[in-house]
Amino acid sequence: MSSNLSVAQMLAQLETKVAHHKERQAFHAQQEVHHRDQSVLHATELALAIERLEAFRTASAAAGEILDRSRPLAAPAVPQNDDEDLGRGRPLSRMISRVLEDKAPNQTFGANGVTDEIHKRWGAKLRKRVDPRTVSATLRRWAAAGHIRCTREGRAHYEGLYVKGG
Repeated sequence: MSSNLSVAQMLAQLETKVAHHKERQAFHAQQEVHHRDQSVLHATELALAIERLEAFRTASAAAGEILDRSRPLAAPAVPQNDDEDLGRGRPLSRMISRVLEDKAPNQTFGANGVTDEIHKRWGAKLRKRVDPRTVSATLRRWAAAGHIRCTREGRAHYEGLYVKGG
């Protein structure tokens, strides 16, 4: 403090400072009680949630075991031999139909995805790369014939999408 202040001014400032700190101390004591109560509340809720989570995990694991036990043993799927000769005539159509056999009934597919799958399976055997436009034309023809169903018609900037089933 500067020595220019009078004793009365110093006394007034000190009283103001004491009042301020008393008020802040009371406020923080009140907050401490509130936070302690909230901490206890959240600790009990956490314990209950952990208990329920463990019970749910145990029940779901038991249900999964029951479902695994009741699942009939299916014969292992015979892998398709992609090395076999596709024959003469329309090998692209046969390649497309083999790719579509592996698709799930509600799985959407387009010409680019089918073309990529053809290149993965038979790329080494192909004399030239399959054009996605040719695959797209085949898929459109099959959709018109009812072999597959069109879910989104293709446009200039996005391909048409199809699903299995007429």
